[in-house]
Amino acid sequence: MTGTMIKERSGQSPAKQPGKLKRGYRRMQDYRMRNQERYRVSNAIIGWLFPVFIVCMAELNQCVHLTAFARFFVNRPTVMLFDFLFAYLIYGLLVMLTNRIWAAASIQGISYMTLSVVELFKYSTNGNHFKLVDLTVGTGFKSLKNLSSFAYIKITVPLVVYVLSAIAMLVFIFLRNPSFTKPLRKRVLPALGFLTAGIMIICVPGVSQTVYGVFDVDTTASANAFSTNEKFEKNGMLGFLVETTSERLGNLLVEPEDYTEEHTLAAVTEDAIEAGSDVRPNVIVVMSESFADFRRVKSLNLETDAYEVFDRVCEKSHVLNVAVPTFASYTVRTEFELMFGLPVRSLQDTITPQREINVAEPSNMVSYYNGLGYETAYVHPFVETFYGRDTIYSTYGWDQMIFRDQFTVPVQEYGNGYVSDETVTDQILALVRENDDPLYVHATTMQNHQPYDWIPDTAEIDVYLKGIRASSIALERLITELEKTGEPTMVLFIGDHFPSMRKEGNIYDAAGINSENCDVLYEQPALIWSNFALQEDALPTETVSAFYLTPTMIEAAGLPVDPFYATVLKQRETDPVYTSIFMEPDDRNETLDLLTYDRVVGEDYSGTRPKTETE
Repeated sequence: MTGTMIKERSGQSPAKQPGKLKRGYRRMQDYRMRNQERYRVSNAIIGWLFPVFIVCMAELNQCVHLTAFARFFVNRPTVMLFDFLFAYLIYGLLVMLTNRIWAAASIQGISYMTLSVVELFKYSTNGNHFKLVDLTVGTGFKSLKNLSSFAYIKITVPLVVYVLSAIAMLVFIFLRNPSFTKPLRKRVLPALGFLTAGIMIICVPGVSQTVYGVFDVDTTASANAFSTNEKFEKNGMLGFLVETTSERLGNLLVEPEDYTEEHTLAAVTEDAIEAGSDVRPNVIVVMSESFADFRRVKSLNLETDAYEVFDRVCEKSHVLNVAVPTFASYTVRTEFELMFGLPVRSLQDTITPQREINVAEPSNMVSYYNGLGYETAYVHPFVETFYGRDTIYSTYGWDQMIFRDQFTVPVQEYGNGYVSDETVTDQILALVRENDDPLYVHATTMQNHQPYDWIPDTAEIDVYLKGIRASSIALERLITELEKTGEPTMVLFIGDHFPSMRKEGNIYDAAGINSENCDVLYEQPALIWSNFALQEDALPTETVSAFYLTPTMIEAAGLPVDPFYATVLKQRETDPVYTSIFMEPDDRNETLDLLTYDRVVGEDYSGTRPKTETE
């Protein structure tokens, strides 16, 4: 009998052969180990030059064409050297942590190319370059899913070539398997050195400014979106990311000197303004996504009838000129100013002011109206997790928060797939009709959000203006229906910012807009309509910042103005515009800064909500 038969008869199993996957894995590992021994010198060169390669690929992806990248390299060689230096710090740290060159290269390569692709799409989408703080914009799968609807995602041949080239290099390094194996005790100090150097460059102002100065990295303060874009052109993607992170960290909100309850309450200098009327009107704020009047950009010589209906509503309203804190994106900045009656400037112009809130139940316009017995509702026809609205705004005190999935009226989409302004109008009217108590509503629309490419063979501006006409029709219907109810009502309508337009034939380029003359893009018309007599002397005649509008509505409606908002309104006399685009960096209003800090980051000493004994 054979040996196998003897084993079977004795109850023993034949030796189990490894499966195909395991055999393939072993062959690959043997191949990698042979390569490691065979190509020691070339592997070392490839492994340690990888940061130079991945920096070039990430920047080349931004420039698109080799000639443009070559010009940047020639014109800004010291910035490229800075990029290489910082890339080596990251790479060295990763090598020490992973103890594998291929693993370090993979982490850095995937990260750099992902950032490069995200930057490419983000700038094409809204005209603002990617910063690390943008990672706080949305949370959750639904937010990420809906972000795709914002983007001009265009897969081009250069993009595919550069991404595939980076992937091919990572595969090559993995198969070549450059050798690096050190015991932990020999990796700890180098890892700490790389980490410390990187942190100091980003976080320590003295070190940052010295290093940036040596490598000629532009550190000019960004006063507006256009100057930020000019900084990007000088620094490239990687230098821009590092420098703007340093800028943000160096500009963090700090506690005001002598921040105490006594000092804060002493800043509230004005007496309450008694109610000028017994009327308790409905108060409706409509913040219209990207609604802007392009006729104000005189260099365009725009001739259009898209604003005909809007002008008709303006004729029966009070029209104000308003400075808004943002352009092209970051809707929550204008939204914050309207909800809190406080300036984003006092929060160091953070792009996500709602995420600065450190007060469990911050006092704001919602708590003010709740205190008067109003029903309060927030309406936004989009995913609730975007900008963290569902969790953060729930602390404001709204009786209802109505996002797209909670609409109680039939939802109709506009041609671009966003919920129409007509639907938002229906939802506001439904709230007015179903509530016996006076109502405070803030509605942030979505209809006119970019992209503006959903009508084939049509210029972006024409697609945009089509949406403006539709929004104006919805606004006029809202006013008409509110008139029919007979209930005293006032409406504030304002666009949050000018739209982003980043495709071919960019209208801002055509208008010659740059960092020196872009002020007009930070001004918006705001109209206040009412079906009862307003106290018109409360309405400003000069340009004012957006945060003044909602306290102004309180006074104009004849509602009681508490000492806090009376003090805010008092600042309008000296600083009618407290919006950074229009001001010098050192021009500060200490009262507004203190009161904003108190209600957002501090202890809310000035708050309107009742305090418990433990507080």
